[in-house]
This record gives sequence, structure tokens and C-alpha cells, in this order.
Amino acid sequence: MRSPDTSHAKPRFVNRGFVFFGPCFLAIVLFAYTQQSKTAGPQMRKRNSNFLFKTGAVALVMGVMAAGAIVPANAQSFFDKAKEALGDAMNSSGSGSASSSGSGVSALSSDTVEQGLKQALDMGVELVTDQLGAVDGFNADPVAHIPLPDEVQTAQKLLSVAGLGSYADEIELRMNRAAEQTMQDAGDILVNAVRQMTVADAKGILQGPHDAATQYLRRVSGTDIEGRLRPVITDALSDTGALSLYDQMLGQYDQLPFVPDLKASLTDHATAKAMDGLFHYIAVQEADIRSDPTRWTTDILKKVFSTVN
Repeated sequence: MRSPDTSHAKPRFVNRGFVFFGPCFLAIVLFAYTQQSKTAGPQMRKRNSNFLFKTGAVALVMGVMAAGAIVPANAQSFFDKAKEALGDAMNSSGSGSASSSGSGVSALSSDTVEQGLKQALDMGVELVTDQLGAVDGFNADPVAHIPLPDEVQTAQKLLSVAGLGSYADEIELRMNRAAEQTMQDAGDILVNAVRQMTVADAKGILQGPHDAATQYLRRVSGTDIEGRLRPVITDALSDTGALSLYDQMLGQYDQLPFVPDLKASLTDHATAKAMDGLFHYIAVQEADIRSDPTRWTTDILKKVFSTVN
């Protein structure tokens, strides 16, 4: 007796699967959407449509898979095609989101981009140079503080063991005071670099990483800042008496037997460390201005940075 032909049998459970699983996953989507809307900040709320689309797509795929698990084999190809189509849709949505920053900047006028970024950098440079240029701006700062060169610290330890004078703390303090005195000059150079920034530079920076402007400023003005800071630091080290103390320490150090030559330059060391501290805090300010809407204190700052966030 011939077996009945089931190759064209209707998938009895397809509709049941969608009827049961569809509402369940739709409820999950709506719940997730509601929770995200409650907790999202102003910048995230405008992305809720993308969130809903992606979450809905995932939920629908899960529903399709769940329903597909109980359908006959001859209906499986339908679900495979549906899942592939949903995957393509999600990939398309993701790529659109990734390029939104670039398209947003392109939509702004050149003057808006240039003025917005220059305002932000002027604000950041002023805050940093005022902070580091104040008394103890370098000396008391856990990041910017300039320690003695390693060789000098070693020499001081040897002098202490030999019962000779201790100069390290005073030299270190005066070296930081010298760096603090250079911040006004550093600020002037940075402001001039910002003034010379082109529209192309500004657009590239806005679309770059959170320290793109800092990298730009160090690249175009780092040599000038170092050249300006070096003689100022030399004079400041001399005026504060740090170089005199250093020479006294070297004189005592040279009297010790079997010690290596001490070739550390306080000026070179202080200049390099002052540069590091300066650009570290400019990068901090840049990242903060980019991401914190409370720092967008003018209309043009709001327009520019809301576009790239």
C-alpha cells in the first residue's frame, strides 16, 4: 500500500507559531523601548527610532526562529529567507548610524564648523593654562607635577647616604614653579594655532577621535611651544634659585667616589614634562567639551557638537 504524499502538506503550525510568539516578542520590544526612553539623555532620545527598529528586528527573528522550530521541513526555506532579509535590513541600519556623524558635519556650513570648533578650543586652552599657571598648578597636581629626573633622584639618594646636604625637595619645587610661569606664553601660542586652523582642519577634527584637536595642536604648535618654553623655564629656574641649588648638589655629588657622571638637564626635563602636562589637560578638556552638553554654552557650540554626538 502506497504511503500518502505529504510533500505538499500545509504547515499547520506556522500561523499558530506567529500568533503565540508574535505578541510575546512584541511585548518585549515595547518594554525595552519604554525603559530606554526613561533612562536616555537628550542625545540618546533622537536615536530611539533606530533602537526600536533594531530591537524589533531581533525580536522578529527570534519569533521566526521559534515558530520555525515547530513547522514542517518543507516550510523551513521561508523562514531562512525571512531571517536573511532581516539581517540585511539590520546591517543597513547599522551602517547608516555609523555614518551619521560624518553626514551631520557635512550638513553644517563651513563657517559654523570653523567657529564652533575654535570657540571650544579657545575655551579649553584658557581653562588649562589658567589652571596650570596658578600657584601649585603643576606642583600640587597629581598628573602634571614634574618630578626630578631619575638620575638626579639617584644622586640625591647617594648624597643622603653620604651624609651630605639635601637639595632634592627644593629643586623639585622650584622646577614646578618655573613650569607654572610659562603657561601664559604657552596659551598665546596655542590661541594663535587655533586662529590659523582651516575649515578642512576643523571638519577633520570634528569627525576624528576625542583628542583629535589636541593631536592637531601638538603637531602644529608643539615645536613653537617648546622653543618658547625652554628659555622661559631656564630663566625661571635661574630666578627661583633651582639651577644654583642644582650646581651645589652636583659639586657635592662629584666628590663621591665611583659614581657615574650626572648629565641630566633640568631645563630639558622641565620643558618636556611641562609640555606633557599641558597637552594632557587640553585632551581632557576637549573630550569633556565634546561629550558634555552643559559645556555647550553658545548657540554655535550646541549646533556643532549636538551634530557629532
